[in-house]
Amino acid sequence: MGLMWYLMGMGTTAALWGYLYLRRSYRLGAAANAVLLCTFALAWLCIGWSWGSFAEGEPQSGAMGLMCFGLPTLVMAVLSWRNLISPYKQA
Repeated sequence: MGLMWYLMGMGTTAALWGYLYLRRSYRLGAAANAVLLCTFALAWLCIGWSWGSFAEGEPQSGAMGLMCFGLPTLVMAVLSWRNLISPYKQA
């Protein structure tokens, strides 16, 4: 479990760096910021839930966590990229 928290901390740092890069490269509005925050929170919940469930020997709960939290995370990330971020590239 300690490794999970360490890797989640590293993932949080990488997500922050990615957000800072996006903010420099694209014009992010309030809606884009809100959706990115929700996407990050849902991804963090998905990874924590699934990893913890698999570590405790509950693979069915881990798979349900991936499906219930991971799929909406991917959908939100793709839709926010296509509709809220990509069209507003800075020169």
